[in-house]
Amino acid sequence: MADHLVKVAYEGLVTKALKNSEPGPTSGGAQIYEVKGVPSGLGIDDVIEALKKVGGKPKHIDHEVKWADLVA
Repeated sequence: MADHLVKVAYEGLVTKALKNSEPGPTSGGAQIYEVKGVPSGLGIDDVIEALKKVGGKPKHIDHEVKWADLVA
């Protein structure tokens, strides 16, 4: 299982976050989410696509998202 940091910009753009980013809102209006429990064999591109399918607004607790909740 892996964890990935993903940035969702206020206009909806979903990209990989910098590795020194911390989950939460940024000063530029974006949100950084930490997606936890991503199965091995899936990469950041799979996580980005899953976030796009939920409109960039996943259910989260303190900006931490469980992979199972994201794809359910």
